[in-house]
Amino acid sequence: MATKPGVSGDTATAEQDADSNLLDVQSAAVKRLVAKGKERGYITFDELNAVLPQDQMSSEQIEDVMAMLSEMGIQCVEGEEAEEGEPAAVVVEKTEDAEAEEGAPSGNVDEASLGRTDDPVRMYLREMGSVELLSREGEIAIAKRIEAGRDMMIGGLCESPLTFRAIVNWHDQLKAGRMLLRDIIDLEATQGGGPAGEPAAADAEAESFEVAETDDEPEEGESAGLSLSALEEKLKPEVLATFEEIEALYKKLHKVQQKRLENLTTGTEVTNRSEKTYEKQTEELVGKVQQVRLHNNRIEELVTQLKLLSQRLTQMEGQLLRLAEGCKVPREEFLKQYRGHELDPNWLDRMARLPGKGWKLFVTRHVEDIIRIRGQIATVATDAGLPTNEFRRVYMTVSRGERDSA
Repeated sequence: MATKPGVSGDTATAEQDADSNLLDVQSAAVKRLVAKGKERGYITFDELNAVLPQDQMSSEQIEDVMAMLSEMGIQCVEGEEAEEGEPAAVVVEKTEDAEAEEGAPSGNVDEASLGRTDDPVRMYLREMGSVELLSREGEIAIAKRIEAGRDMMIGGLCESPLTFRAIVNWHDQLKAGRMLLRDIIDLEATQGGGPAGEPAAADAEAESFEVAETDDEPEEGESAGLSLSALEEKLKPEVLATFEEIEALYKKLHKVQQKRLENLTTGTEVTNRSEKTYEKQTEELVGKVQQVRLHNNRIEELVTQLKLLSQRLTQMEGQLLRLAEGCKVPREEFLKQYRGHELDPNWLDRMARLPGKGWKLFVTRHVEDIIRIRGQIATVATDAGLPTNEFRRVYMTVSRGERDSA
């Protein structure tokens, strides 16, 4: 009754003995290989294959030996080092297919077969060796791109009335003691000076690479600098004064913004004089806001506000578009008649006079839904403090800057 399990057990024991005998035979060669690797600091894959033949050793056993060599600080390289002291490039180990065709002329060897392997370690080494390391110039270029994207994002935020409102709110909370200055602005960046939009951070970072190589290490007291509390107390009067100026400018601009939106929603003509006044006050306020180096958390808060408003606007405009398409109004024709007239109070009457059965069906069948949706769109414009077309432009600027700075 126990015959069958007994045979299975004997077979497993025989396999274990075979693996053990094989390792015993190879142990002396492995020791010699380790001694050579310690002496030179590396071994070649050919030497490793000679000691651990792939047709006799499993991939797990080879990986264990390679891990042991790595722990000892011994590198596995393709060939002998070109020059003493020069690190050898890590190249993928030869595959079994390549070894089988080693004696064939080089012109007949398929390059695809040379790179074919199922061993995850070799696959990783192959992929790692194919990726070019980032140079110093590449790092500087990426830093400049990130800085330019951040400047674009902050520039777009500074054009949004939501940013002005938020700063006024943070100013009130700061004066009431409900917020700390460190939670509103970046203290270290403000201590460094310069306007928030000045694109010099990447160049300064590039120069710091060279300075770090030559300058002596700063003393412990110098590197620590001022504590956050001391730095906050030092910068607070200046920042509060800037916030006061921003709040005063925003109160003037807010009145102009309300009057401007009211004219657009009622169909009243906007004069060139009022537009120039609005542009001048906006430019002055944007310049003042750019002097404030906001904390990253506050910037994310402002971006989130814009995203939520953009989602509301997109959702309502999508509803309006689907109603029109349901009445056989072409998408391109609807967008042509809609863009730039989002707040026009006479838009519905103009659509009813357009030729085509689709427009007449759209106006008569969905008149109540159209009025309701357009009212919600006007509410979004009021919340944003901008006409919808200007809000889209600001949001797209912020989105592009956020993507480039990521």
